[in-house]
Order: sequence, then structure tokens, then C-alpha cells
Amino acid sequence: MSPQETNHETTFAPYDRVVKFLLPIIPRKLKPNHLTFVRLMFAPVLIVSLLVEMYRFSLVLFIILALTDIFDGSLARLRDQITEWGKLWDPIADKLLIGSVVTILLFKLNFILTILLIVFELAFIIGGAFMRLNHGDVKANVWGKIKMNLQAFGAGFLILGFFLNLDVLASVAEVLLYCSLFFALMSMSRKGI
Repeated sequence: MSPQETNHETTFAPYDRVVKFLLPIIPRKLKPNHLTFVRLMFAPVLIVSLLVEMYRFSLVLFIILALTDIFDGSLARLRDQITEWGKLWDPIADKLLIGSVVTILLFKLNFILTILLIVFELAFIIGGAFMRLNHGDVKANVWGKIKMNLQAFGAGFLILGFFLNLDVLASVAEVLLYCSLFFALMSMSRKGI
């Protein structure tokens, strides 16, 4: 869990400014990998809560877990605490978080979109593993980050739509998730994840 050397090509996300503002009140003992680990451990809880249709709890838990994704990446960049463990497990935690919502909820609404998203995510996982084996490091690009944000908002709107029983929110979620497919293609064409 030791920090990597600083890479001058590190790209900063727009929300890094918000986290930088909050940095003085975030304990130094809290490491980015702790937040990734929390996301990994609570993803099964989210899955169970979605399966038993506890949508209010699912929504709150999803928001908390999505925020850990924002904070772990920003903390890693701002405190120069990027680790090999984090590079491997952060994207896995993200895909588990989004994938669980998409597979469980979107499947009920739009089978084709669900399959497309799963296929794209599998392509990202296989492509990332192949790049890691051949090049040693996989860098996220701006297209992949936009894709991930669209998927996170889409998943959040899905849960909210099921919680409030509003079809319009599920439709918004579907539009966001379709848009994420475009950015996934752009990300793949730029040889990143």
C-alpha cells in the first residue's frame, strides 16, 4: 500500500477541487484504498437490498458508495497516494457497484441495454487486463471517466425511479446509460479505460 512515484501525466477530475477544499478536515489516516475497500465490502449489501426491493436503503447506500469513488480517486491524486492495489481494485469496485444496479434493475426494463452494458464492461475488463499484461499500466482517459459518471448517475436514477415508482426517472436513467455506451466506444478507441 505504499504510494507510487508521482506521475506528471496525472489528470485531475473536476471534483478534485471540491475534495481539495475539504482536504483539511479529512483525516490523514483515511487512505484512498480504505474507501475502495469499503465499496468492495458493501457492494454485496447493495445487491441484497436491491434483490429484496429495499429501494430507499439501496438509494442511500448507493449514494454513499458512489461518493467513496469520488473521494478515493481525488484523495489518491491530491495526497499522492496512488497504489498498485488501488489501480487494480478501484475499477473492479466501480464495475461491481454499477454492474449490480444495472443487472438487477435495468434488466427488468430494458434487456437489450442491459446486455450491451454488460458486454461493454466485460470488454473493458478484458481489454484492461490485456493492456496491463502487455504495457504494465492502464490509464483512465477522459472518455472513460465521463462514461463512468453517466453510468453512476444512470444507476442512481434507476434506483430512485424504482423507489418512487416513477417511470420518467427510469427513462432518464436509460438515456444516460445509452449515452455511456457512446463514451465507452470513445474510450476504447483512445486505448484507455
